[in-house]
Amino acid sequence: MKCGENSTEASPIYSFSSFTYTAQTSIRYATPLSSPLTYKTPFAPAFTQASTLLPSNITYTTYSLGTEIDQTADGQYGQSAYAALWSSFSYSSTVPFTTTASPTPVALSELIAPPPLYNRPDTTSDLKLPSDFIWGMAGSSWQIEGGLQSEGRGPSALDFLGALPNTLGTNDSVVADMNYFLYKQDLARLAAMGVPYYSFSISWPRIVPFGKAGSPINQQGLDHYDDLINTCLEYGITPIVTLSHVDSPVNVSYDNETLVDDFLYYAKQVMTRYADRVPYWITFNEANIGLGFYLKEYNGLTNVLLAHTAVYQWYKNTLKGTGKISLKFANNLGVPLNTTSAADTEAAFRYQDFILGIMANPLFLGLQYPSSVLNTPNVNLTALSDMQISSIHNSIDFWAFDPYVAQFTSPAPGGTDACATNSSNALWPQCVTLSNVQADGWLMGAASNAYAYIAPQYVRLQLSYIWNTFRPSGGILIAEFGFNPFDDSLKTVEAQRYDLERTLYYQDFLSEMLKSMYDDGVKVIGVLAWSFVDNNEFGGYGNQYGLQTVNRTSGRFERMYKRSFFDFVDFFHERIL
Repeated sequence: MKCGENSTEASPIYSFSSFTYTAQTSIRYATPLSSPLTYKTPFAPAFTQASTLLPSNITYTTYSLGTEIDQTADGQYGQSAYAALWSSFSYSSTVPFTTTASPTPVALSELIAPPPLYNRPDTTSDLKLPSDFIWGMAGSSWQIEGGLQSEGRGPSALDFLGALPNTLGTNDSVVADMNYFLYKQDLARLAAMGVPYYSFSISWPRIVPFGKAGSPINQQGLDHYDDLINTCLEYGITPIVTLSHVDSPVNVSYDNETLVDDFLYYAKQVMTRYADRVPYWITFNEANIGLGFYLKEYNGLTNVLLAHTAVYQWYKNTLKGTGKISLKFANNLGVPLNTTSAADTEAAFRYQDFILGIMANPLFLGLQYPSSVLNTPNVNLTALSDMQISSIHNSIDFWAFDPYVAQFTSPAPGGTDACATNSSNALWPQCVTLSNVQADGWLMGAASNAYAYIAPQYVRLQLSYIWNTFRPSGGILIAEFGFNPFDDSLKTVEAQRYDLERTLYYQDFLSEMLKSMYDDGVKVIGVLAWSFVDNNEFGGYGNQYGLQTVNRTSGRFERMYKRSFFDFVDFFHERIL
């Protein structure tokens, strides 16, 4: 600007005035659910009618681990046999109480919302959610219930975690969140915050302690989940039920074809009793990444598919259920490290073939297992027969998966082909290098304590891949997603409750989900936050995904809401039509 010219730029005008304190926040309370919840039409016949579908020779009983009865030989499925199931498991933890706690009203002081989120997404946008959109929170039996050896539950595939001598120093789940005895209070807390859907899993060994088809059924387990579902409805909450969330009975092998009969036997017991009140079912949780844990070989995935199909067909054709059924995939989308690199792109597709294609090809597309998998030497996966593909195809009503984050892919060092022919290579059989670091050296987003990242730029890509590759006509349910802030468990309770990073993760993810629906044409039918409470993340409490804290030192296991809980609920209350 030349001397003498007038500036058109705005300049502040400084002045003095009197100072007064003004309120920066106002008290706002959460909006509870209306209750109870009733359905116009049941989703299946009531148990009084459906019970005729069960064999008449089933034994219903209750087991316990008393010291005297353990010594008596009383048959293949007697009390001593039950004690023998637990002979390899002992724990240093004990449950602090063994009766179901009566719920108390949530104090109004707990329902006061945190200070407003100044950088929250635009609430005036035209991007809204349909009135039937599924939204809520999730948990799983082993991670929250506690009471591993209470009321006749049998041991599960997860119960070795924390068992003595516990040389790895992991946490057992004898206590966890004590949800098995506090479920009524947990549901009261969800309802008080206005959460309309609760996704939980039934502990398979709590229903069938010995796991095997034809073995006795634990009546106390049946009664527990019956009351849990009724309590959901009492509070206005719609239940979403998973039949197996990793904690399968120790006598059940996913690598054996008997999985089909064992799982169907268990599912019939559960569905005949609860299907009239449950509109959504998940058969298996994340079996697609079970290799090396509860699956020894890829052929086990065929058994899972056939077991899922058997349950689906029995529910639809025999029970005449009208609810919807899926199984749940784990998937952090493989994204080419360099999108202009053909090798990196090929690695991304190969990774997705192994993680999703094996199970999703026959389920959604009626296609054989991916050739990239079948053509990998020494992969123990037998191609499906035409009859199997025909049976499996469309035995699923919607896509359900857990897209916590994306990850970058590139070929294994030395190349994919060299890796694929060398089963001793650490990256075999996928033969893909995975990373969360971009090619330019930057992390893809803010890192959590483990696993998740705040990287919303990949949400639409993830949803678009599923929608346009497997084309699930029933839509996509985001059945888990969440964030565990770094070293969260080491912070003060006040700092844990003000979990801004988790809020940012959810707000950014959900905003991108809306764009995916409106701009990309992807049918998303719902989202479920993981998890409604801090829990045992498979051997430890350090990774805190919960939207509530848990006091594990008082003996009462009190929960406290975090700010992310309020912000998560607000997102939907502001956008549901």
